[in-house]
Amino acid sequence: MFEKYMDVLWHLIDPWHFMCFSASYLPVTIFNLLITLQFSVLLSPSKLKDAWFARFWGRVGPETRENAIPRVRPLISQARGVVLEIGPGSGEWVNLYDKEKVTKVYGVEPNRDHHELLRRRVKEAGLSDIYEIVPVGVEELGETWVGMGEVDSIVTIQCLCSVPKPKEMINALYGYVKEGGQWIVYEHVVTHHGRFIAAYQALVDIPWPHFLGGCSITRDTEKWLRASGRWSKVDLQQPELEPSYQVIPHVMGILTK
Repeated sequence: MFEKYMDVLWHLIDPWHFMCFSASYLPVTIFNLLITLQFSVLLSPSKLKDAWFARFWGRVGPETRENAIPRVRPLISQARGVVLEIGPGSGEWVNLYDKEKVTKVYGVEPNRDHHELLRRRVKEAGLSDIYEIVPVGVEELGETWVGMGEVDSIVTIQCLCSVPKPKEMINALYGYVKEGGQWIVYEHVVTHHGRFIAAYQALVDIPWPHFLGGCSITRDTEKWLRASGRWSKVDLQQPELEPSYQVIPHVMGILTK
């Protein structure tokens, strides 16, 4: 029983510990910008926040990825045909695609700061001939790259928690999935396990986006995905090893049109 109480306590404290760890990267970010004379970044709160998060995530991102791979690999390996990967960032997941199944991957990443490393990782994964970086937002997709009803697989891995207007984006993306196509999901979501955890999660989510690059942990992404259109099959669930008192829970699985 004592171990259970300690586990609950750790899950309640852990988000604050993680934010403190993020905060520890702010002074060194400011110092680096000063010595490199990047005063325009220092004077812009949004640019400073981006630089701070980039430095922090450069340290913890790889570790976070390794922890998530046992869950994410089986999902991404099911991607097939023409794929829309939303928010690939620096390409943390590109080496998990099954090259025997995918014919084309459009990596929708409007942040050009990520493109150099994304290209490098695409090359390392052996996908240079089929992976195309799309440097625009979802709202501009259909103008040049891919049309409605032409996508076999959409992949969203921990990106819908930080994009602006996620509900509108989800509804727009549904139209790109062809009949029989699929949406592969691994995302942070709002908890549905009791009023206390919900209230506590809402409290954590007040400072959380400022320390974690705009990520919000209280978005009802699963509900929005289910309601985005007519799905023939929905297989979404919280990962087995996440307890009901998880303050930062995920939803994972596949929706089939």
